Amino acid sequence: MSHLEILPAVNERTPGDDLIFRFLDIRNRLRWLMAMGGERVFLYKRRVTGKVCSNFDVVRRQHRVDLVDDCYGTNFVGGYYGPFDITVSLSTVAPQRIKIYEQGGLRREFISTCWALWEPLLSNKDFIVRRNNQRLWITNIQQSKWHHHILRQLFSFEEIERNNPLYKFPITGF
Repeated sequence: MSHLEILPAVNERTPGDDLIFRFLDIRNRLRWLMAMGGERVFLYKRRVTGKVCSNFDVVRRQHRVDLVDDCYGTNFVGGYYGPFDITVSLSTVAPQRIKIYEQGGLRREFISTCWALWEPLLSNKDFIVRRNNQRLWITNIQQSKWHHHILRQLFSFEEIERNNPLYKFPITGF
């Protein structure tokens, strides 16, 4: 018996092959779209486990303001891990709104639907850094799925204010 007799015939297809082919084709098209029109950014994922920050009061479940914050607003030392070099589509085709706060500040709000590929998984309060050092919160994540598999992730973003301690977070790369 030769080795060619052991291999399945090329023309034989099982019923599930067509679905797998369609799924992979959709993902390939999304990857191509992202390569053509996406923007390379750094993703920083919010820590949810690790060494508890010395500035965090576990009884009151809040940060003390009298200590230097090395957690960048999270409950864990370091605050975020990364960077992950990813490509996203940051579309801002809808008009921006200016929100006025009672404390006397102004903030630009972007009304947009952005998207990223299926991995890495995005979470609320992760942040991305653009090449111009603009930092954006990731919010309102929705996963676009096909047969329980993630095709892409839709999200919105909010600009992080320049006085936020997150602008002291060290960015490596670019």
